[in-house]
Amino acid sequence: MRPPILYLTIGFAAGLAAALHGVELRVTALLVLCAAALLLRRAPLGAALGVMLVAGVLWGGAAVREQRASCAGLWSRTAATRSAVVQLTDPVAASGGVAEGMVRGGPCGGALTIRWPEAHAAHGGTTWVVAGRFLGDEASGVLVARRVRALDATPRGRGALRDRVAERSHALFGTRAPLVDALVIARRTELDAELRERYARSGLAHLLSISGLHVAFFAAWFNVLLVRLRLSARARFLAGTAVMLGYIWLLGFPAPATRSGAMLIGLDVARLRQRIVAPRGLVALTALCVMLGDPWAVQSVGAWLSVGAVAAVIWAGRATERQSKIVRLLAPAAAATLITAPITAYAFGTVAPIGVIANLAAIPLAGLAVPGLMVSLLVSSTWLAAGAGLCLALLDLVAKTAAALPGGHFIMIAGPRAAAVWSGILVLAWWLWNTPRRRWTIAARASFTAAILSLTALFRAFPRLSDCRCLTVSFLDVGQGDAIALRSPAGRWLLIDGGPKGPQGDAGRRVVVPWLRGHGATQLAAIVATHAHLDHFGGLPAVLDVFDPAFVLEPGEPVPDPGYLGFLGAVESDGAEWRPARSGDRLELDGVTIDVLSPDSAWAASQTDINEESVVLLVTYGGTRLLLAGDAGMPTEAHLAGHVGHVALLKVGHHGSRGATSDRWLDELRPEDAVISVGARNRYGHPAPETLGRLRTHGVTVLRTDERGTITFTVSSNGTLASTDLRHHD
Repeated sequence: MRPPILYLTIGFAAGLAAALHGVELRVTALLVLCAAALLLRRAPLGAALGVMLVAGVLWGGAAVREQRASCAGLWSRTAATRSAVVQLTDPVAASGGVAEGMVRGGPCGGALTIRWPEAHAAHGGTTWVVAGRFLGDEASGVLVARRVRALDATPRGRGALRDRVAERSHALFGTRAPLVDALVIARRTELDAELRERYARSGLAHLLSISGLHVAFFAAWFNVLLVRLRLSARARFLAGTAVMLGYIWLLGFPAPATRSGAMLIGLDVARLRQRIVAPRGLVALTALCVMLGDPWAVQSVGAWLSVGAVAAVIWAGRATERQSKIVRLLAPAAAATLITAPITAYAFGTVAPIGVIANLAAIPLAGLAVPGLMVSLLVSSTWLAAGAGLCLALLDLVAKTAAALPGGHFIMIAGPRAAAVWSGILVLAWWLWNTPRRRWTIAARASFTAAILSLTALFRAFPRLSDCRCLTVSFLDVGQGDAIALRSPAGRWLLIDGGPKGPQGDAGRRVVVPWLRGHGATQLAAIVATHAHLDHFGGLPAVLDVFDPAFVLEPGEPVPDPGYLGFLGAVESDGAEWRPARSGDRLELDGVTIDVLSPDSAWAASQTDINEESVVLLVTYGGTRLLLAGDAGMPTEAHLAGHVGHVALLKVGHHGSRGATSDRWLDELRPEDAVISVGARNRYGHPAPETLGRLRTHGVTVLRTDERGTITFTVSSNGTLASTDLRHHD
């Protein structure tokens, strides 16, 4: 029988997740408690499960109230200038950037993300008064600081220790310091986007975020030291636990590290008491401890990946006890990859089976590098730093090699479909493993492997945009919204809008990011937000999380919309340059000219419809001109009349609504092709029959994303325009 704590933890997690998602459960909780009271004698475990479910609801409700009472929670409800006294967690460079701090004193508290201004370098652990405008919500808001003043210039507490670590890291490791900071103190703000992408594709992304593995490395090497000191078992336990908890405190108690620490303490307690540990019970108990300490961990993908991976490793170790050495070696990594694949596919749209092999080399290297880095930072030894640096170089070589192998990783549209595919693969693998050991089983396994390899070859056989030395313009199938990706002949990327975000999901995380990754993008030259409607900018914060654009272009008009303010806050947090789009602006990108036709200041100021403030772009390459109209309607078309001329391709304004794409507009543009970005069976009735009729009358070929999926056009240097019909929805 499975340990009762497993069921109790599941019940607590279910109640906690429901409460954190804002589900009103008071009546249900009362009914569950009544049922638990009735079941107490006949089914004590069922009664306990009901009690834990209610406990999760109450604990989650308390966490929500605490968040709403924090500074970020209070400030997100109204737009005004805010100020607070904060103690910085990490140092901030003179160039400014994103800083994390804890509010000290005042009517509210909690953690705070701050966009720090330039020319105000600050040490971690110092206390400042910051004032500015708060943008976003309580979960992802940022205080854009306009004025800062030091209150206490002496570094104190955890921030002071992290500051010293960062200083020594830069002194000892130079350009590798951001990677060292990520491996040792979970500081990832300075990590290069290309490096993060490389580790994700090689299946080694868990090494860049402090996971249970790092804590295990730390604990194992420290225990070796304690054994060498000939301490008693109880003394080793007390010293090891104290030092390990101190390290987790230095990290800020991230969920994976806390889970690992709780597991190691539980194992040590069982060893001291000479008790047999049920692995599943231990994993469940530590997960419960993590949720009690940080209720929001139940919504953390990292926490679930950590628990899933540990459970997989434990199961694989027990299931392969009697297998050959090579099977015992590969089984833990393979099981962890398969069990976590549905989670990573759902959340990130990326699964890297090559990590099964890459981790065989990377984990031993990390096991040497991480303790070496810690000791070299502790004693400021250049010799130890050189040795640890060699391990880092080898680790990076493993990541580069694994990321470059064909078929090593799969990139797909994140969401339920991707998770369902990998769940099916997981179920099939489980069935094959548990089938009686007969000849046909071996044949089935061989067929399974062959099918996976064939699937890999099929994915790799799809043409990549990077194979074309031309301009490519892709209209992504994001449903009822817009997202357009431009790739220059030299391989630089520009994204125009990021699709919608709402009850149906985040198109930026689900579609745009996986699509860009799948076609080789690691950075963006720029992002354009055409206007402040959620079906256009909703997915852009998710894109900013993954890619580092040089600048973000948007209409630059004041919009009292919390969602759009949150997007601007994400731009501030990312550190990208902000530019207001104005008629006459021009961007040159590897021979491609992108002109802003609208809005201009006078026109934008006179509009009451946000659609008419849309950034309208004219893209020119090799004599071919493409017009991207955003959601601009007939008023903007009349305003631009006589200033555009013939274009080969038109992105139809406002999803083909009846208020856009007039006959006069089509008479001037005379496009051969038109693309309508629209969601299937949308509630607006887009595209309107009247608009389709006008396009047909002018002899325009109409392509729709709801019918064809993602649509890509290529423009050669001699001006030839060609369409690639991507019917698969990648």
